[in-house]
Amino acid sequence: MVFERWLRGALCSKVPEQMGVMSIDSLDRQWVFVTVVDGYLIAKSKDGKAVLMGRMGKRDDGKFCIEVSVRAEIENKRLRNYELWHVDPADGYHHVRRLDEVLQAAPA
Repeated sequence: MVFERWLRGALCSKVPEQMGVMSIDSLDRQWVFVTVVDGYLIAKSKDGKAVLMGRMGKRDDGKFCIEVSVRAEIENKRLRNYELWHVDPADGYHHVRRLDEVLQAAPA
């Protein structure tokens, strides 16, 4: 469980269960770890067609999770059709830009 290794060492705040909160089990099943940047975990879908960035946390039941900030499709190594979730709209583009920078720097 690659994600659990990163989440265990992180400073995780309490996150209420709601839309856009993904458990560590779902992450392990559907996503591949990319990196952690400023407390945000970045992962790529196992089929390589999507990427997400989320704030690391712990649910009320004590299970590790991430609160998704940005989710986007990947097309020709570019972000497409991005969705902003648990992020201030004023900061949304900053998160998208950061996610795109990580995607561009990552090996293919």
